[in-house]
Amino acid sequence: MVKTELDRRIFDHLKRKLNGKISETTIRPAISRIRSKNPSLTLNVAAEVFAKRYELSVQRFFNDKDREVLKTTRIDVVKAKKIQPKNKLIEIAKYDTDDNLLKRHLEEINKTYTYKCYTSTFIICRKVLENLIIHHIIRKKYSSNSKQDKEKYYDINRGRYLDFSKLISNLRDSAKDFQTDKKLVERICDLSDGFVDEANDMTHSLYHVASRSELKEKNYQQILDLVSDLEKKIV
Repeated sequence: MVKTELDRRIFDHLKRKLNGKISETTIRPAISRIRSKNPSLTLNVAAEVFAKRYELSVQRFFNDKDREVLKTTRIDVVKAKKIQPKNKLIEIAKYDTDDNLLKRHLEEINKTYTYKCYTSTFIICRKVLENLIIHHIIRKKYSSNSKQDKEKYYDINRGRYLDFSKLISNLRDSAKDFQTDKKLVERICDLSDGFVDEANDMTHSLYHVASRSELKEKNYQQILDLVSDLEKKIV
């Protein structure tokens, strides 16, 4: 049984190349397991078997003994499943909240955007914005159960929340009720208009697929920041 030590350069090379794919603490045990199943191998040659699973090679670090063993030993390599690096999450939607459901929806927005599912992102953005306007602005501002207040966000006859376009229209018409924050309300409504027709098209039309540029031009995070600012001012 060959007992040569693993060349430190080989270990450092594998550690560097596999960084982010597998833990460095698993490299030596994996190589040792290969050698234990193939006692005629040196540890360096066992490292070559391990490296080839990840489409790498460490032969340039071999000594004469390693090269001799490599020539006389059949090595069957089972390639490791190719590990795709995880996409770093791109955050296009952040909102300070204790609402776990809202947090999950924001996470879904960021995930779909990161993985370039822009139509899905657009629709969820609209959904979140609609609920923020209903529950974090209008219902907070008009908190009584009066018919007049409720009709600002709810269709009593049909037993459902108002369509998004009507919701924005009602909020815009009520901007004066927010007094010094009237312009802030109007700005939120103006920016939110961009999610009315487009989101409807994407939901109901087979032919409208959203693009990254469409999302960027909607300034979604700016809308969320404005909504958050207004929410904090509503007493």
